[in-house]
Amino acid sequence: MSESMNERKAREFSRRERDILDSTLELLAGEHWETLSVDKIARHTGIGKGTVYKHFSCKDDIYACLLFEDCQQMHEAFLSLAQDRSLSGLEQMRSMLLYAFEFHRDNVAHQHMHVHCKQQSFRERISPEYLEKLDGIDGQLTEAFGLAVRNGIEEGDVNPAMSQEMLVAGMSATFEGAMITLQEGGSCKHQMLETYEQKTEYINQVVDYMLAAITGRLTRRVEQGKP
Repeated sequence: MSESMNERKAREFSRRERDILDSTLELLAGEHWETLSVDKIARHTGIGKGTVYKHFSCKDDIYACLLFEDCQQMHEAFLSLAQDRSLSGLEQMRSMLLYAFEFHRDNVAHQHMHVHCKQQSFRERISPEYLEKLDGIDGQLTEAFGLAVRNGIEEGDVNPAMSQEMLVAGMSATFEGAMITLQEGGSCKHQMLETYEQKTEYINQVVDYMLAAITGRLTRRVEQGKP
């Protein structure tokens, strides 16, 4: 059966939108989000500026769409880890945290978008559709991590007296602070994060701290002095 005109138009529309998103990622690899413009994205994609606006109402919506896609990928990884019964709850939490940090470490464009998209000014500019999507996937990520936390409580590794609100608040504050430190390459001359090895060691230290906070004890990795 031949493809109808409407189906062909829908396929072309979807392909062009993917091209816009991919072009934005390519540009973000060598340019900061603040200096990137819709005009630059359009020229890099090989389309008119007006065509970009047929898909996205503003530059920030493009970032929001890209961030949402990345968070969907992260959510799938979290769910897979939470359902892996060969791992303890504590091991599931460690794996999730390492996955999230390493994903940001290895994807500079995503790292910049993540930090940018946490700003209130950004959230006020994006379309309600994308704001709802980002809030929704953020809740799903928290829920998936909560599955590992509940496993940890059942296994006696996580303090059940700690409320979920307290845990989420502490984890979120630590994660976001560490993300900014990673993006800026360290917070002082005694904590330089310029190399892959330095960033990896910093990530492991932060994850150890986060797990120690919710278990009330040092993890085995720290106790054994492992790097």
